[in-house]
Amino acid sequence: MLGLVAACSPNKDRFANRTYHRLTARDNGWFNANEKLKEVVAQLEHDHIDDFDEVLPLFIYGTEDEAKGAAPELEKCIEKCSLVIERHSMDVKGKERNKLIDDAYFVIGRSHFYKHNFFDAQRIFDYIGRRFKGEDKQMEARVWLSRTLIEVEQYARAQSVLDEVKEVKELPKRFPHDQLAAVQADLDLHRGKVDDAIIELERAVDITKDRQDRVRWAFILAQLYQLKGQEEKAIAQYAHVVRMNPSYELAFHAQIFQALAFNKGNSEALRKKLHKMLRDEKNVDHFDMIHYALAELDLKENKKEDAIAQLKTSCLVNTTDRKQKAKSYLRLADLYFDDRVYANAQKYYDSTTTVLAETHPRFHEVSTRAEVLGDLVEQLEIIAHEDSLQALAGMSVEEREERVRDLIRKREREEEEKQAAEAAAREVAQTTQVKPATPTGGSDRGQWYFYNAQQIARGAVEFRKKWGDRKLEDDWRRSDKSGSAIAQESEEEEEESVANNEEDEKDLPDWKDPDFYLKDIPKDSAAIMASDARVCEALYKAGMIYKEKLGDVDNAIESFENLNSRFEDCSYTPESYYQMYRIYLEKERSGTFIDFSGASSRHYADIILERWPDSEFARLVQDPDRLEADEAHRQMEAAEYDQVYHRFRQRDLMGVITACNAVIDNEPKNHLLSKYYLLKAMAVGGMHELTAFRIALNEVKDEFPDSDEATAATEILAVLDRENKGAASSVDDAPQKGGGSDYQPGKGPHYIAIIYPDTADPIEEAKTRISNFNMRYFAGKNILVENTILDAHTQVILLRLFSDKAAAMAYYEQFLNDVGMLSGINDQGYPIFAISPDNYSQLYKNKDVAAYSAFFNANYLKTQ
Repeated sequence: MLGLVAACSPNKDRFANRTYHRLTARDNGWFNANEKLKEVVAQLEHDHIDDFDEVLPLFIYGTEDEAKGAAPELEKCIEKCSLVIERHSMDVKGKERNKLIDDAYFVIGRSHFYKHNFFDAQRIFDYIGRRFKGEDKQMEARVWLSRTLIEVEQYARAQSVLDEVKEVKELPKRFPHDQLAAVQADLDLHRGKVDDAIIELERAVDITKDRQDRVRWAFILAQLYQLKGQEEKAIAQYAHVVRMNPSYELAFHAQIFQALAFNKGNSEALRKKLHKMLRDEKNVDHFDMIHYALAELDLKENKKEDAIAQLKTSCLVNTTDRKQKAKSYLRLADLYFDDRVYANAQKYYDSTTTVLAETHPRFHEVSTRAEVLGDLVEQLEIIAHEDSLQALAGMSVEEREERVRDLIRKREREEEEKQAAEAAAREVAQTTQVKPATPTGGSDRGQWYFYNAQQIARGAVEFRKKWGDRKLEDDWRRSDKSGSAIAQESEEEEEESVANNEEDEKDLPDWKDPDFYLKDIPKDSAAIMASDARVCEALYKAGMIYKEKLGDVDNAIESFENLNSRFEDCSYTPESYYQMYRIYLEKERSGTFIDFSGASSRHYADIILERWPDSEFARLVQDPDRLEADEAHRQMEAAEYDQVYHRFRQRDLMGVITACNAVIDNEPKNHLLSKYYLLKAMAVGGMHELTAFRIALNEVKDEFPDSDEATAATEILAVLDRENKGAASSVDDAPQKGGGSDYQPGKGPHYIAIIYPDTADPIEEAKTRISNFNMRYFAGKNILVENTILDAHTQVILLRLFSDKAAAMAYYEQFLNDVGMLSGINDQGYPIFAISPDNYSQLYKNKDVAAYSAFFNANYLKTQ
């Protein structure tokens, strides 16, 4: 017992002491903490979901939310190892004699790292490297320090730390050389040095003894080969990954990516592999990805029609993978867009926006294309609709009736084909159903069906594919319900059902009614002229969409030429000729344009000068560079407006009003004039001058009645009217206590208000001095200092927010008693008082400072 007690001392460097403290440190706190840390890391890796659209991360550290969830367990690891260090550290003559202490620090550092507490992790790893020189964990801690620096994007320092480790001639026997190479590869990838990363990762894959790391790193190596265009090496590496017996997801994507990496040669072997995967029921949730890979093979072999069919099938068999559905939709949309089949492209871009994540790099582009093509398709449909109506108007009655019957028959065939396609889709879905008992891996393994969200989602999709949208009722599968409980209805219910059926027969789709095709036919010259005007406008708008938004000059020319040939003098004819002039002028300026048909900018310029010599278009034709000069001027005006708007965002309201008035008075042709009017109105509103705000908003409406700014002004006025009506109603319903300046004592949050006249020193200087006062005496209170206009000669400096009346009054006393910092502010007799938010609102309405000062003296200062 005496020997054991003597061995407990951490201050003596004897064999018994070292053995005791090393043994108790290892087998108690450190071992349990290390095992707990392993469990946490394993859970983070298990919960991680890889995004195979990107190069996979070499290391899995968990998301911020996952780190927060794991924090309690990691905190236990830190506590256990801290206790080990406290009780068993043997610092004898400046040297640590317990070999387990650096291990304890190492667990603490990694625990902070997985908590995403990178600052503390960096501090611990750096301490290990400096304190435990020559110990086992010194160099490994330096590698983890580099990991930490990578996460905080200190790449240069991370590289210098790795270089230090590499320069060590003899590393510890158990040093993880594979981790060193992998961390270097990770750093290279973060710095965009893919070639260097490939070299390091090849070495890491060769030397690592951890099977899980070797499989993952080998897959990432294949991705890097593919990224660098080394398709053959990528395909071979993916095939090697498949032979390594990886997890289901890695194995599946390795086979898919072999097809995606294919660039030349014979694809027959890859196609056979993909078709074999389609026959494996465990891949049912990835059939869409397999068809997508087949489509990519078709595209690389110039089989565009087959590729489109495969992509449509990919969309059809999709179950729960929204990302793959978005990829298939987007690929279809891009193919149709490149082929200038804009109607189909619009449909698929529109579908893509419903499933594409807003964080996707092409989300804005896809949304814009869907919107632009929607506008184009709308114009094309107007043209087709009006042309068909005019064609019907030019027929005899018999021809018209026959034509309508043809249209109805054509629509019936389309509906039949649509139903046949849906039936085929259900048949395809039935052939790809998964047995409910077959697990597909992942964290849902072993769960009861109705506790498994993925299985429920898949089941709902499969049900709709097979049965369509069925009403939830008894005997939903039976077309003849005569033997069911539903058939046991009363005679009255049967009669009602018969009547409903008769009504349903009358309620046929519009397209089956001949009158549907005849109701809008133009019957006189005025109606035909109106129809021509709609076609002319649609042709011009379509041409401008082609030219300006899609960059499709050929279709733009076709649209404008169609307009010019059909309509000699519609409202858009001069603009159409001018657009043709601009198109050919740009072609000629490119220096490579040769047109043997006789079309040229000079040809269209002559037409404009001859037919519309006094128009703006004639002026632009005579001075072609004037348009560029006008555009430069517009850009300058836009830049000036941005500066004024920035001042508005900075709450320089008086400066904004002055700048807006200068533009309104001196630049009546400014193309942003309506925006200046609205910005001026908003600045007036920011000063809480309600009457002036209304006047300014009405001015916007009157000056620019059909503009977006007028619409915004109208909406703001409507809001003000509703608020005013509600306030009036509240006043009417409330018990009347006297005049409009009745104030109520308040114990809750308070402001400090300083009534500051315009004749005093500049208000910004006063605010700065008050802010300095607050920083010196109330640094932890976060008091906001702002100003607003009370009336034509006075402003209010408002200090907020104080938690209650007592806090506000404590500030009030120190504010008034200050000598030096606030001289010229608190000694000039300006009204200064504490005020509740409700009383401040009333003060701002009635502007009666004297009345509130009296209330303040009576209710706040009566005891002072």
